[in-house]
Amino acid sequence: MSSEKTPTPEHVVDEVLKTWPTTIPVFIRHKMACVGCSMAPFETVAEAAATYGLEVPGFVEELQEAAKEEGK
Repeated sequence: MSSEKTPTPEHVVDEVLKTWPTTIPVFIRHKMACVGCSMAPFETVAEAAATYGLEVPGFVEELQEAAKEEGK
């Protein structure tokens, strides 16, 4: 698990989903199949965003905002 407080573009998608479950709706909102995908343990957030044609900085910002809700 990550020692970072919020997701970064370099994080592997599976790690983000496990560390910050509050990010799951962000992936779903963007119609990304990352939740449960066999590539999630191998693909970074930046790679996944690029695959779906998303701007990496904006997508990461959404993930970070969602991650802040973890534990509230």
